[in-house]
Amino acid sequence: MKRRTLLTALGGLAAAGCATTDSLQPGTGGSTFEVRGRSYDAIWRAVVLTASRNLTIVENSPEQGVLRAEKSVGLATWGEVVGVFVRPARKGARGYTVEVQSLKRSRIQLTGQDWTPTMISGIKAELGL
Repeated sequence: MKRRTLLTALGGLAAAGCATTDSLQPGTGGSTFEVRGRSYDAIWRAVVLTASRNLTIVENSPEQGVLRAEKSVGLATWGEVVGVFVRPARKGARGYTVEVQSLKRSRIQLTGQDWTPTMISGIKAELGL
């Protein structure tokens, strides 16, 4: 009985601290960089290409400037979720702000990858920056 109670408590603790792609919201602590001299379409293409190399894209909304992706569970990780937000989400702006967020699925997860530097360097490379 004690073992079952302990397992239930641990399962509840792990579930309570889980991040999902919906946890990713613009302006909530991601890393940002500015892009000038590139079109919105070029930036969006770079975002999608970079994310699709290592992640599974679960939301691709160029109209809103939102891309959400995930990395599935692996041998040493419970997975991660990644969001990329491009502002303003319209063509013809003088410049754009790209924000990248990466969260581990569980707050008690010790292993896992922060995808922020991979995404930022990949997007910049695709744009020739």
